[in-house]
Amino acid sequence: MFNITPKIQVEINEYLPVLQSLGERRTFKKGDVIFRAGDRPDHLLYLTEGVVKSYYLSNGKEVILRLMSKNSAAFGYSSFITGAPSQETIECVQACEGVWISLKELDDKKQEYPWLYVMRMYMAEQHYLSMERRLIMLHHKSLEQRYRYFLDVMDDEVVENTPMHCVASYLGVTPESLSRMKRNLERP
Repeated sequence: MFNITPKIQVEINEYLPVLQSLGERRTFKKGDVIFRAGDRPDHLLYLTEGVVKSYYLSNGKEVILRLMSKNSAAFGYSSFITGAPSQETIECVQACEGVWISLKELDDKKQEYPWLYVMRMYMAEQHYLSMERRLIMLHHKSLEQRYRYFLDVMDDEVVENTPMHCVASYLGVTPESLSRMKRNLERP
């Protein structure tokens, strides 16, 4: 995932028409799977609207690794680096739109468009920051601290549009525990 940092957002806005010309516009419905565990990524989805979740299954339960929104590149980044099958599934939490871009095409066009190299560097940086954010959040001692951290650092679109059972998975707790903690927060 990469949620574009403000220092590159102006550049991305300038180059977005070119980026869009490298791919095709796609729409997905809530619940659509964009990438499945076991796939080797050959495309990425540059999100222009919506929220997606990246997860793996553990004992039949989703463990959400990342929640991504507008200006994120959704794909199995670890699989892209290693060439191994992806261990994660990426699924729409709500209806999504984006640009479906061939990773080979991006690689082929980097000579013609040198700023694509900068974008790939930022994708790597933002993927790292996303995983670091999750690790820091999971190391908070209490659920309340984790939830407050989630509210403070996540994109507003993710906070507002992600179902509570997905937030609970991201926070590493059951939906019942999250609901109970939220009730206790609301009491005077």
